[in-house]
Amino acid sequence: MSASPEVLFDESLPTLVKAIAAHLGPNVLEQGLIVRDSSGRLCFFSSEPSPSAELRVDIEKRIADVLGTYSRADSVIAFSDEPGVQRLLKDSAAFPMQQDSFTFRLLDRRIVGSAWIDRPQEVTAGPPRIVFASLKGGVGRSTALAVTASDLSRHNRNVLVFDLDLEAPGIGGMLLDDDRMPRLGTVDYLVENGLGGVPDRMLPNFIGTSNLTSPSGGRVDVVPALGRKAIEYPGNTLAKLSRAMIEDIDFSGVSVSVTAQITEMVRRFAGRDTYDVVLVDSRAGLSELAAPAILGLGATVLLFGTAQRQTIQGYAALFAALKLLAQRDRAAARPAEWRLLFKAVYAKAGLDESTAARFRDDLYDIFADNLYDADDIQEVNFDAISFDIDDEDSPHWPLIIPFNQNFVDFDPVRAPTQLNAAFYEQAFRPFLSGIDSIIASSGAAPDRSENN
Repeated sequence: MSASPEVLFDESLPTLVKAIAAHLGPNVLEQGLIVRDSSGRLCFFSSEPSPSAELRVDIEKRIADVLGTYSRADSVIAFSDEPGVQRLLKDSAAFPMQQDSFTFRLLDRRIVGSAWIDRPQEVTAGPPRIVFASLKGGVGRSTALAVTASDLSRHNRNVLVFDLDLEAPGIGGMLLDDDRMPRLGTVDYLVENGLGGVPDRMLPNFIGTSNLTSPSGGRVDVVPALGRKAIEYPGNTLAKLSRAMIEDIDFSGVSVSVTAQITEMVRRFAGRDTYDVVLVDSRAGLSELAAPAILGLGATVLLFGTAQRQTIQGYAALFAALKLLAQRDRAAARPAEWRLLFKAVYAKAGLDESTAARFRDDLYDIFADNLYDADDIQEVNFDAISFDIDDEDSPHWPLIIPFNQNFVDFDPVRAPTQLNAAFYEQAFRPFLSGIDSIIASSGAAPDRSENN
């Protein structure tokens, strides 16, 4: 029997699940583990001992025939009495899954994209962190961050800004002129830290203080993606970038993920001075570099998007991945309260209320289907996370930034008045009030300005 030509990646896992259930039984499927390797090929690890050699050959052939190229070449099934199987069956990184009436676990081995299956970080100690994230560029994410930093400093808050959009840097150039650009940036930190480490005495070389804020207010410090060295040696930028995005090996020989490196970097810089808020500009899209900011910092994550179909389609992919992480946490008796850290932002909003209402409904469907608990969930140890569709304090109810023609050519280094309150107040005040609420809910220091 030849393999069906229709078995592609999307069909491969359901095909294996049905085959295991048919040939070994649903209970064996539930107690075992499916492993998908880095190329996408599948293998089932059974908690049962090996059957007779004849039966095993027959079952393996039947399963390999229906899986085709998605069957692992050496063996599509391993049993509990074989070396290493018992250890693998206990791997806590496996996702609890369900397909039709079948329950099973999946261990997804990845080379690229592994950061998206790391356990999300809950809120951490220290100043509140807010990540500005989006699936697409051009939605005003970095502009909103620059305005937020300026407004917070105007209200006498000290702000630390990180540019983690390493492949398309922007926020550093928005908040720092050439004279204030530091010698090094986040790309340099990741490269140098992977070799010999970055000692504390070097940290000031990565920070520039913006002059685009009120002299009588708070301070805005910026760690750009690229510093002056990148301007002096532009030919090294791509070479450095390729090395900034790989795992490090520490002095004991243990590999350190990019997420762990970025988390430690943010912790070090945030702890070296008195900051009230940390703002992070994330890489757009679902690239490997977006995951550390979205999952690894214990931050409130603002998900920017316009009221367009492609926004909902893109976030459907992200939220489906988040759902798997939440299911894994709940299966391990963890509350997964990191789900409350996501907040939608309706960017470049128009004036049509019917469009806005449709977008809010679409956002609710995504949050409800993936991050909210079902109304009838029975939890002994944790409170269910669920919100009504019209709850304006819920994660799915978006902060709104209306479209404003004045921000099309936003360039505050060359036009500093664009970060004056009079310029941004009308367009951004509702959004900035939402930011204030996020900061207040974190227990951070209150607004210290005289006009508060």
